Amino acid sequence: MEDRQVLVLEEEGEDDTNAQSRALPQTSSCINIVYMSAMVAAVGGLLFGYDVGVISGAKLQVAHDLDLTCGQEELVVGLMPLGALFSSLVADPCLSGLGRKATMQLTALVFTVGALIMALASSLTTLLIGRFVVGFAVSLSAMAECIYIAEIASPEQRGSLVTLNELGITIGFLLAYIVNYIFMEVDHGWRYMFGMSIFLSILQLLALFLLPRTPHFLVMKNKETEAASVLRLVRGEEVNVRQEVADIRASCLEVKDTSCAGLFASEQNMRGRLGIALGLVILQQLTGQPNILYYATDVFQAVGFCGESLSSLAAVGLGLVKVFATIISLCLVDKLGRRTLLLAGVTTMAISLLCLTIFAAFHSHLSGGPETQTCSHLSDGSHSHSNILATSPFSNTSSSIHCQDENSLPPSIRYLAFFSIVTFVAAYSLSFGPITWIILSEIFPLGAKGRAMSLGQAVNWTSNVFVSVTFLD
Repeated sequence: MEDRQVLVLEEEGEDDTNAQSRALPQTSSCINIVYMSAMVAAVGGLLFGYDVGVISGAKLQVAHDLDLTCGQEELVVGLMPLGALFSSLVADPCLSGLGRKATMQLTALVFTVGALIMALASSLTTLLIGRFVVGFAVSLSAMAECIYIAEIASPEQRGSLVTLNELGITIGFLLAYIVNYIFMEVDHGWRYMFGMSIFLSILQLLALFLLPRTPHFLVMKNKETEAASVLRLVRGEEVNVRQEVADIRASCLEVKDTSCAGLFASEQNMRGRLGIALGLVILQQLTGQPNILYYATDVFQAVGFCGESLSSLAAVGLGLVKVFATIISLCLVDKLGRRTLLLAGVTTMAISLLCLTIFAAFHSHLSGGPETQTCSHLSDGSHSHSNILATSPFSNTSSSIHCQDENSLPPSIRYLAFFSIVTFVAAYSLSFGPITWIILSEIFPLGAKGRAMSLGQAVNWTSNVFVSVTFLD
């Protein structure tokens, strides 16, 4: 990519369609409408985080009630990213055909249906169907929200408002961990855990009827008068609005014939843009960060938080840190630039992983060898606050692995491991988490944006499936 293009990406985060909207004066009412629209869209992010995070606690009870093996537990976790993978393959027809707003309404409805299926599930098969349905909504919702917010906001607002969706995701994780802790000791509490998201999805579905469609989508559909009305609503200056409509129209004409193959073309440096996008989404998953969120209670038990209640409480603390880090990212992303935050976050994550490596080596030395996998329930079906079961999904044998309590690990080592995990997740929330999707929503031309986001999500969730379904093994 040429130096000029890199500079625009790193420091300004603008695309060609909105380059001249920087000077648009916005009244307080216009700003309020933009922020309200972004907040309603970010409720989808909250649902995203909740449905990803709730499984870390719910699977403990599900495994007990449905007598699941380790392989079946991994399947319960992995079906959601598999559903997300499938939805990413049909994302572009939805985003380009139905529009960003209508796609968000569709996903809110799908979220509701999936939550009902899981809450009322009487068998593993039904539960897996519910997880797949929710996963379908998660991916499609994430793409629609990022594009909607990026297109409704002005360039100087875009970075922080797209990050607002990531903040919604982290708040969803925190809410899920709190709900897990509340219902951990309740009989069939997993049904309440899964069902609580229904209230959020219905709230978003109703609120979306109050929001405008994006001017970019309206111009794509040759509804320029309506697009101008939306721009006046969110920008507040008719002269500049005419210019912005012209800019959007020019961008549409420029990429009118863009195809999926066009994403790999050398024209407009599309190949370079795609390399940046796919590299970031793959590295998101290869950090292993999703495992900490899916298996938070298992991870915290492994570093000394013995018992389901104590490990769930530790997960709540993790959720609080994740929210705090995302708020910092939201405040800094437009001031420091995408590249600066990304490099700072990656460096911090590397240091945290080095500390975890030291813990793992010491842990292995004390236990006489590495432990390959863990499960959260015992073979007799009872819960345990002192042991975790290791069961192979390919055999009927099992063995008990003791949780690393205070007597087996020095406090300083346990605190180092806990601090490293928390720092790792915080650094991810400061960098990889929000900035990846900001960049994806900015670096592609308007006509290619839907296809690029769809391909990015497909690659992202494919990596997620392989990472999540192999963790216990």
